[in-house]
Amino acid sequence: MSFKEYFIGKLLLSIFVSAVLYSFTFIELLSHYSDLSVISLLFFILFSFILFRGGSNTAKSKNKHLFSQFFLLATGIKMFLSLSVVLIYYFVTKPSSQYFIIPFFFVYLCYTIFEVYILTKLGNSKS
Repeated sequence: MSFKEYFIGKLLLSIFVSAVLYSFTFIELLSHYSDLSVISLLFFILFSFILFRGGSNTAKSKNKHLFSQFFLLATGIKMFLSLSVVLIYYFVTKPSSQYFIIPFFFVYLCYTIFEVYILTKLGNSKS
């Protein structure tokens, strides 16, 4: 996968996710959590770029296991950082309901699907 393909896919995904997050501001249960929506979006935009760069580099490696190791390590780091973002937000803002997590998980799900797609393409280009 070229950087151009990645960038166009990420741009389209980010526009879609931003539009949905904006629509969440019109839903009473979710309208109070737009700050977490923005934090989540920026976090996953940055993380997916790092993942693409690391995946590109490890897919070209002579070590055939390096790409798999990178994928597993990145997954673990992503889960840890995601949990950290949610917990920090929870303890700092003390949200009034459990619905604060919905925008975060929406962004998490969308970017996880995108990341699996790009890593699969990078891994297949290795062969």
